[in-house]
Amino acid sequence: MNITKLSSSMNKKPVSYRLLSFVLLMVALIALMLKLSLWQWQRAEQKQVLLDQYQQQSQQIISLAEAVAQGGKAFQLVTPGELKVLGPRLWLDNQIQQGRVGYDLYSLAQTAQGKVLIRQGWQPASYDRQQLLWPVEGDQQAEVYRLRYISLPILANSQQWLEVLPQGLRAQQLNLAGLAQQWGIHLLPFILDRQIDTSPQQLIAMPVQKHQAYALQWLLMAVVACGFSIYFLKRSYGKESR
Repeated sequence: MNITKLSSSMNKKPVSYRLLSFVLLMVALIALMLKLSLWQWQRAEQKQVLLDQYQQQSQQIISLAEAVAQGGKAFQLVTPGELKVLGPRLWLDNQIQQGRVGYDLYSLAQTAQGKVLIRQGWQPASYDRQQLLWPVEGDQQAEVYRLRYISLPILANSQQWLEVLPQGLRAQQLNLAGLAQQWGIHLLPFILDRQIDTSPQQLIAMPVQKHQAYALQWLLMAVVACGFSIYFLKRSYGKESR
């Protein structure tokens, strides 16, 4: 009788160990799915705030002096007042427009509030990588600009992000601190963009609705995994109790 009980308890141990491993694995997976769902929902909220901010700042136009005094809010429409375009030009590489690769052209300008980088517009890339096309319209002053902040770049190789060419500088990413050091000047912490009208597709890479759909997808997967785990545990305990 004692031998039978000992044998029965030994047979149950591997099952209990497998159940414990299964539970730990499913808890980790469900926690990961819930975390991904929350992250996607937070990203959706961040993108919505960005779009709302863009719409709000598009309602009025203020002077650059007022914008700087207020702390320079992203997407503000500003009039720069007296603006003098200086010599250095910058071509930002690998900028795609309507499926075509090209450059965003920037110029350095002097304002009453300090030196600032101005985005003049986009131009197609030449087949010759050593040739940078001169802007067709030149560095003309616009009446209204869009104030934009640039995300802090992650420099994969700090020695190769900037190239010095006869026409100016070619950059792989926009690093205002690095450019200020290259030119030996102080730059305002934002750029002025001549393109004041931006579509949501240009402003955010992934729509808010897509982030929300991904959040719902991860949440549903977590619910299904939770239901499957409960069902499996009930069956396993039912077999062990027999």
